[in-house]
Amino acid sequence: MSEAPPTRGRPGRELAYPQSRFERLAGVEVHHEIHGDADEPAVLLSHHFYGSTRTWRHVAHDLAEDHLVTAFDRPGFGLTERPPRRRWGSQHPYTRATAASIGWELLDHLGAETATLVGSSAGGTNALEMYAQKPDRVRALILLSPAITGDVGAPTNLRPVLRAPGLRQLGTAAARRLVGAVDVERVSRSWYDPARATAADAEPYQRMLQVDRWDQGLWELISAEPPPDLRSLLPEIRVPTLVVSGDHDRIVAVDWTRRTAAAIPGSRFELIEDCGHTPQEERPGELLRIVRSFLADLSG
Repeated sequence: MSEAPPTRGRPGRELAYPQSRFERLAGVEVHHEIHGDADEPAVLLSHHFYGSTRTWRHVAHDLAEDHLVTAFDRPGFGLTERPPRRRWGSQHPYTRATAASIGWELLDHLGAETATLVGSSAGGTNALEMYAQKPDRVRALILLSPAITGDVGAPTNLRPVLRAPGLRQLGTAAARRLVGAVDVERVSRSWYDPARATAADAEPYQRMLQVDRWDQGLWELISAEPPPDLRSLLPEIRVPTLVVSGDHDRIVAVDWTRRTAAAIPGSRFELIEDCGHTPQEERPGELLRIVRSFLADLSG
């Protein structure tokens, strides 16, 4: 069986934004941004599936007025490198456990002992995985339509088959077909009002397709492990938690997000009107109002 070679692109550093930083964490060169004062309470932003650090750009600077804000690209996304198998060593870089470990290593790098963890969709999964690893270091959780029991990828029963060496050779071609063309219309499909989207909203998604081996990294990610099921963790959460949903979210239904909030003791649920799956992109002003109120209550 012939192998579909991975896309040869450019290192993430060559595609960096002015605010970009890179640090080797868990053996992976991780792209991230840092905003704000190191003396302020830390906030860590985890993006949605196929999102990136830059999809937080509308909210990160405002939150940094009184917080140390950092966002990072999990392995398989953004400008973070896609390490080939020969460099993995004993740790699979594309698992949720590794992504959570990278989040903690990044906070250690910043000297932040505790942090408020913010996660959108699959980034909500990352925030919860981080909480499960080190609950004593989590000040609070903010979950935007968190993906508690699923992610994008193959069905659970097919994933072991897809990891077989013979089929894995076809993974890069499959990843390219999965992504297809990326334009404004494609990026805004999960929005309530796609007419709000602009070329600037599509740019971060398009830029990550220029990263070396992006297609191989995506395939490794979606075939790495079974989808998450974090429902049993929710009743064990013991920190202030804000759960947010857009009222027209077609990816993670509002009723499901309400049930997630109800399962977390003492959590607050907020609904953003005229909004789809990613309020940080579509309704950042309204999201900031809600998040700022929650963070102010923490400080108070």
